[in-house]
Amino acid sequence: MSQRARTNQLLYQAELLLAQSAASGDDEHAVARRMAGEEGALALLELALASLLEECAVTARWPEGSWRERLASPPTPIAEVEQLRSLLERPDSWLSELVADVTRLHEEGGVARREESRSRGDGLIIAAASSASLAERLSAAITAFKALLPQLRESSVEW
Repeated sequence: MSQRARTNQLLYQAELLLAQSAASGDDEHAVARRMAGEEGALALLELALASLLEECAVTARWPEGSWRERLASPPTPIAEVEQLRSLLERPDSWLSELVADVTRLHEEGGVARREESRSRGDGLIIAAASSASLAERLSAAITAFKALLPQLRESSVEW
């Protein structure tokens, strides 16, 4: 399997896992299944980001390195990675939120939370510091990631 196909596969699997976790049922394990699905989808998105950066690394003939190193300080500047870096610098971007969620995923407490319900019995919405749930952020990240891929790959082909 090519690196490009692997990136596509990981995005597809993340999308499937996220959809499955959204339909987790209503038994006593539903919350745990949802949380596991969200964190699993996030882990797959991290792998997809690493795979995308590997696609760039192969084209640019970079030495081995982690995705974080390659994104933070690429061995040589290339347009695709510079575009990702500019996205990462914007705190409101999908990539910035994704990397923040990935960081929390690797911490002791994880990133998925039990309290995803934001409405009370009387129909009022309870405001939260982060208005989007993890599932919503992941869904938005998958959509944006998939939309950006053709553009990044097109400039890579120009090499």
